[in-house]
Amino acid sequence: MLKFIPALVIVAGILLFATGASAEQQEAEQREGKAKCTGTFSNMYYNEEGDDLLGEELKIVLGDDHGSDGDYPLIGMYQEAGGGPFDPILVDVRCDGHTVEFTLPKVDHYAEGRFRGTITSKGIHGKMTYPNGAEGDETDLPRRASYWDEFVSSPMPSTPAR
Repeated sequence: MLKFIPALVIVAGILLFATGASAEQQEAEQREGKAKCTGTFSNMYYNEEGDDLLGEELKIVLGDDHGSDGDYPLIGMYQEAGGGPFDPILVDVRCDGHTVEFTLPKVDHYAEGRFRGTITSKGIHGKMTYPNGAEGDETDLPRRASYWDEFVSSPMPSTPAR
C-alpha cells in the first residue's frame, strides 16, 4: 500500500493543477470569445455623384469590468450617415461569438430599435427591429477599417454638409 502513495500524490497534484488551469483556460476562452466580437464593421462610403456620405459603422471594444467578476462589457460606437455623418452614439453590445445585438435609444437622427445579427470573421449581417414590430432592411457591415481611418494617410476631402 505504501508503494502507491507517491503515485497517488502525483495524480492528486496533476488533478489540482489541471483544475486550476481549467479555470484559467475558461477565463481565457471567454476573453477570446469576446475578442472575436470586437473590431470595426462598416459599410460607410462617400458617394461622389450625390456628394453624400452614406452607410453605417459600428466599432466594438472591450470596456472596463469595474473590478467585478472579470466579465468585460462590450461597448459599441454606432454612427449612421444619410447625406452627412450623424453624431455617433455609444451602445451596450451583447455578443456570444455567433450573434450580436444592441439597442439604439431614440436620440437625434436615430430611431429607437434593437439591432440583431450574425457575426463572423468577415462581418455582421442583421437588421433593426423597432418598438412597433416593424423591421428594417437587412444590412451587411463588413469587418474592415473605419471610413474615418482613410483620412489618416491622405488629405481629408470636404465633408458633405448635413
